[in-house]
Amino acid sequence: MKRFALFCLIPALAAACATSPVALTDAKPVPADRVFTYSQPIDGPSGQLIVLRDEGFQSKGCPMAFYVDGKLTAHVRTGETTTLTVPAGSRILGAGPAGEGMCSWASKAAHTRETSHVVEPGSRTKVRLAVVGEGIYQVTPTGF
Repeated sequence: MKRFALFCLIPALAAACATSPVALTDAKPVPADRVFTYSQPIDGPSGQLIVLRDEGFQSKGCPMAFYVDGKLTAHVRTGETTTLTVPAGSRILGAGPAGEGMCSWASKAAHTRETSHVVEPGSRTKVRLAVVGEGIYQVTPTGF
């Protein structure tokens, strides 16, 4: 009986740590004091990145740092969104730990994950931020 209870408990605990996508209509805006760059229109060709962070238990209390071309752009908490105006062209988007105390890591650079994305002039692209199994940060395009 104990083995059966343990067998049932492990998937339940794993599911509790999972994150889930947030619809743009349900997300709260990131406060202006946590958006550091690209919050205003820029001169020249540009596109918009709509950044959405998943809801879920994993890292819920900690903000996530979002980067564009290695530049800290925003600190995003679970269930939040921000719209950024970035220069058109090839961009490197990154996500990693932010914050102090329990929210900090010995090496933020070692835990930051990056992906490339081409920003077309006039485009609007949604990007999903998540913390997945074992605390791995993720930044991916999304349709949510």
